[in-house]
Amino acid sequence: MQKCWFVALTACLLALFLCAAQAEKLPARRALLVGCDDFVSHEDTAPSAQMNVRRMREILLSDVRGYADIVSHETGVSSEKQLLAAIESAFALADENDVSLLYICTHGLYDRITFEPSLVLSDGDEEDVITAGSLRSALDQIPGQKVLILDACNSGAFLGKGEWNELAQNWFEGDQYFVLTSASANEDSFLWHANNQSVGGSYFAAELSEGLRTHAFDLDGDSIVTLSEAYRGILEDHGASTAQCYPQSSDFPLYVYDPAAVSTGERPIGSIMLDSAVLKQGEDTLYFSFTVHRAVRVQYQLIYYKDGVWRFDAPQIIEDSETQTGVLLPGRKERSITLMAEDESNYGYVLLQIVATEGRRSMLAGSRLIAVQPEKGNPQLRVRYQASFSPVEGKELTVRVAHAFPCSLSVVVRDAQGGMVRRLAYKEASRPLGMVIKGSVYFWDGRTQSGENAPPGEYYVEVSCKMGDTTYTAAGGTITLTN
Repeated sequence: MQKCWFVALTACLLALFLCAAQAEKLPARRALLVGCDDFVSHEDTAPSAQMNVRRMREILLSDVRGYADIVSHETGVSSEKQLLAAIESAFALADENDVSLLYICTHGLYDRITFEPSLVLSDGDEEDVITAGSLRSALDQIPGQKVLILDACNSGAFLGKGEWNELAQNWFEGDQYFVLTSASANEDSFLWHANNQSVGGSYFAAELSEGLRTHAFDLDGDSIVTLSEAYRGILEDHGASTAQCYPQSSDFPLYVYDPAAVSTGERPIGSIMLDSAVLKQGEDTLYFSFTVHRAVRVQYQLIYYKDGVWRFDAPQIIEDSETQTGVLLPGRKERSITLMAEDESNYGYVLLQIVATEGRRSMLAGSRLIAVQPEKGNPQLRVRYQASFSPVEGKELTVRVAHAFPCSLSVVVRDAQGGMVRRLAYKEASRPLGMVIKGSVYFWDGRTQSGENAPPGEYYVEVSCKMGDTTYTAAGGTITLTN
């Protein structure tokens, strides 16, 4: 009798456990990865998009939470219809508790009349586009949370970010969307490939995968890389374009890893550190350091930003001559290189690229953005934003700051009495965004510095920067914050 009672009790407990497990169903994660390399009317990019898809697949497979399914389209999709069918199929089993991730690498387009961006879809034989509106409509049909990673020129336009014109909009506003893009609205997103055509990718995907693989993007060391951590990591590591994300300050867990796992990257060098990402006009020497993981030949390239474009066609190339063979042995290295002197009024942006070569294989091992700022002068600050703001359904207030030349900005939201509510930037070096009006763009989600919702009322944004011994400030008009 006692044995029967014990068996019955065990069965009841097991049933209760199963019911509780079902009631607390863990999210299922699924991913669709699309890369387009061969085009009909646009430049081919092979094998970059294909390599990006493989990198993203490898990273997702290493996420300790696991993915129920990862579908890859390495050779592209030929039409909007085909992409929509792939989305519907890949996420057919998704429910409100699940997470669906879509990564697309292709050419991006931006209509500056309608301010609607689009992506080029092609398999080399047929070509089509899908607009931001159509992509949003398709993803709205998928229940649960959606992660969208866009690796394309002008991809920030899908979020309305990196654009001066107020007609630009965030096409993926809402509490179910988490978005990371490789560039701002008016920027190119750059690809690279080796001479043998067997190695390639985008700068963005390379930095994203390396930062996740080596755990470098986990800024607080909790084994979770949030969306905002990945965004900040890419901003620091990638200078040729300016990544954008939504929500701007999101703790959404993009990637989770095993802290006991060995964090080894694909690259032979890492831990690149600049003594300073800002040089003053007249300073022509750049100091930096990095760690060599395995013997490799290294070359430094300085790319200058001129007339609104990166001059990749005219790099300043410096070979590392530490040894007669040109091979750097493992260990920490400290280096300095001198920028080209062009004229006395020279200021702007410079991209440091470190190229590593192993055998016949070359790769971009890292890049950093340097802002060369005037020693003094009036930056002619101007601040622009909407007069009212309601931070509901994930809306963000866009703060546009015009400045005449590169500078380091502090941006603060203040209440009507002048008290600080939220610091959006602190002595943050500006970046080239390719906007018609030179400037920087910031975003406020309506929260205070402590993360709480700011109460309804009147606020304003104050911007400042120091040039020489003079501090310049500018403030925008009143913002009426409503519920």
